Amino acid sequence: MRLAVFGGTGHTGRHLLEQALQQGHTVTALARDPNRLTVHERLHPQTGDVRDTEAVKQVVAGSDAVLSALGQRRWRTTVCTDGMRTILPAMKAHGVHRLIAVSGYGVADSRHRNLYVTLARIAIRSLMQDKEGMEARIKASETDWTIVRPAILTDGPHTGHYRAGSDLRLTIRSKISYADVADFMLAQLARDDLVGQAVAITS
Repeated sequence: MRLAVFGGTGHTGRHLLEQALQQGHTVTALARDPNRLTVHERLHPQTGDVRDTEAVKQVVAGSDAVLSALGQRRWRTTVCTDGMRTILPAMKAHGVHRLIAVSGYGVADSRHRNLYVTLARIAIRSLMQDKEGMEARIKASETDWTIVRPAILTDGPHTGHYRAGSDLRLTIRSKISYADVADFMLAQLARDDLVGQAVAITS
């Protein structure tokens, strides 16, 4: 498949690119510094910012699906929400329907009253608010979306073994590797049973 990837230089994004290329996909990735992307014959870097409408359109054009691993690198930014402001119109303009995006557990309907969510809302409040804005835009779109809400992320190995579901409740002991989140995202390209769902995922 031809994939458009946003956030490809981040923790999850790097695994997403690596695994996508290993699986034989052709990837176009947006990055402010394309030198941070791996070099591969099927990886086409596009220089630019996700807030740049024209740059985003170039990345999305001709793709079969869009995968977003956008996340904050600086406190109190709104890159995830801002990104969807450009990504979703670009998808509509180019007739691309499939969208898989990383969010966070504790956002929207997963904001349960437990210790995990309480700590997350305190420790990474800015990120959670940004993800809420992102999710609202995705859910209001006409795309075939799947939102991924991972447990505490680690640099653990790529196992391919995890649990996921819209009713899955996470705890402060729940963890999953960046690599396995990427694995799950790519697996959604071959299935449609989680379209229109926001799912938690843990090892």
